[in-house]
Amino acid sequence: MNAVKIFLMAVLLVSVTMSAFGQQKPASSPPGGQYHETTMGAGNPGQPGRGEQMSEEKREEVRKKIDAVRIWRLTETLKLDAGTSAKLSSLLSSLDHQRRDIVREKTGTINILKLAVKSPKPDESKIKTSLEKLEKNRHAMQELSNSEMSELKKILTIEQQARYVVFQHEFNHEMRGMIRGAYGNPGKSGMGAGNGAAR
Repeated sequence: MNAVKIFLMAVLLVSVTMSAFGQQKPASSPPGGQYHETTMGAGNPGQPGRGEQMSEEKREEVRKKIDAVRIWRLTETLKLDAGTSAKLSSLLSSLDHQRRDIVREKTGTINILKLAVKSPKPDESKIKTSLEKLEKNRHAMQELSNSEMSELKKILTIEQQARYVVFQHEFNHEMRGMIRGAYGNPGKSGMGAGNGAAR
């Protein structure tokens, strides 16, 4: 990827994250989470004390822009032909949709638990049911990760699989860094991290 392309994509990513998150307070982000799970309030709209949340329409618009950048850079990084790029894009879209559903369910269950433990007389039956749901949720997320790697093996070569794993790690780090910067807490922005893999 030449320097001009890198610069243009960096500008796009910054503009997307700044416009999306500039008016919001950051939600807590579990380590290693995907950008779309932790940065756009999935399943957590309008929570008190977190500022104005994006509408679902706005979140979807931002997701589409970021996903377009991600698949473009993956195509460059993994040196994919058009057919393989299309297959990978379709797979990632499906996985991302499933992952968001799991995150929404987890968020809803945790909110139920929060209310339960604040009750003067917590209902142990309801708490047990919620804990069981969270356990199923963890298994579902693990199964999704296993499915991701299994499906990737059908699409990518061994070298491409390795490049994919490195890219995903660096891209997620890069996105979190830019979002921290949008909130005025830049730290390590990570802008250079993803670019190294994309050369």
